[in-house]
Amino acid sequence: MDDASAFPAPEAPGLLPPPPALVPFEDEGIPGFWARVGGMFQLLFSEPLALFERVPRGDKFGPPWRFLLLLSVPAFLLLGLIFGAFGFAALVGALADRGADTKFLAILPAVFLVILALLPVLLFVGMLVGGALDHFFLWIWGGLKDGEALESTIRAVGYANAFIQLGAWIPYLGFLVQLAGRIWLGAGLARMHRTQTWRGICAVLTPLFLLCGCLFLLLLCLPLALLAARS
Repeated sequence: MDDASAFPAPEAPGLLPPPPALVPFEDEGIPGFWARVGGMFQLLFSEPLALFERVPRGDKFGPPWRFLLLLSVPAFLLLGLIFGAFGFAALVGALADRGADTKFLAILPAVFLVILALLPVLLFVGMLVGGALDHFFLWIWGGLKDGEALESTIRAVGYANAFIQLGAWIPYLGFLVQLAGRIWLGAGLARMHRTQTWRGICAVLTPLFLLCGCLFLLLLCLPLALLAARS
């Protein structure tokens, strides 16, 4: 009897599971820096919530901070244009008034360089503080029972805020883009931390609600303060 089916087939050797997919910006398998940047936008428009699933776990804050810094270039350019326009107007005024003191014009470039040097630091601190706050409010809303560590939230918030702040420069739609971006961030954090979507959205919108509440109370107290000052 030479029936091949009578003999068991040899077992295939064990195969290692495929490595987890990374965010394109950290994927060394994608050749070229700008190709990785383009891959981030392609992932954003094709699978927006997959970005949060692909963020590597850990406390490696350098990559999301560099990506946030890269997409902050429009803000740097706008700051340069503002300082340039202000300096040009001051120079024209000083030339028109020959007796004017022009020493302050020499300070403008130094002020611009100091602010330019501080912006990367402020972006890094903002990423840490913003990620910590979103993580804290997600905990308040009960969304961290099966979730990731604080470091993972900060990394995800860094990547997400890079896109959100870039979209905020769209004329007339900047505020709506920021609001929609916060909702997207909340849904993404909910998927990362394996909790309900509404918990993530409520967590990222809580600081906005608190800020609006404080402003409302301030507006209510302002007339009383004016009356007290007049009496």
